[in-house]
Amino acid sequence: MTDNRPGKTLLIPLLALWIASPGLALPSSQDEPTEGAASEVSGPGDPQSHLAATVGEWDMTIRVWTHPKSEPVETRGSATAKWILGDHFVETRLEGEVLDTAFEGLRIEGYDVAASRFVSTWRDSRGTYTLVFDGKCDATCAIRTMTADFIDPVSKTELGIKSVTTIISDDSYRYESYIVTPSGTEIKNMEFEATRKP
Repeated sequence: MTDNRPGKTLLIPLLALWIASPGLALPSSQDEPTEGAASEVSGPGDPQSHLAATVGEWDMTIRVWTHPKSEPVETRGSATAKWILGDHFVETRLEGEVLDTAFEGLRIEGYDVAASRFVSTWRDSRGTYTLVFDGKCDATCAIRTMTADFIDPVSKTELGIKSVTTIISDDSYRYESYIVTPSGTEIKNMEFEATRKP
């Protein structure tokens, strides 16, 4: 017999929403959560401040390598990066041309406080994939190195992708992308050189 009372039908969705909400943790029998602890898990902090270096309006030099031994094909583009979702993430939208084709890219990057790692997603107009990266930065956080898994759409082979973001100055940074083969060989395939617009 089905119980159609409203309280029963809403119980499961509300519990799922509560558990999935960012910054909410299941209560512990050993201690009570404090306001400071909740903020540390859910709110922006020092790691997010390192992402600020890429926020702004940028002129981009785009370089693409079509073969490991070839010279890169160089084109121009632009990017806009801004804080979103309560200054938890930086959204970067890039537009330009890659191999004689109009190109758009979308990266959303943040710092997962609970996991102590940087995280990002990448999507672009050249495919239907979503790359999900995570990684760390060096001691000064001037260089962020992140990795993701990737299925090559042609060969269906599982590959790795490594991205390296290097903060050069307040007005410039470089984003590099490498394909990582199953044997561990790294092949540079793309680079964005960013210069802040006046």
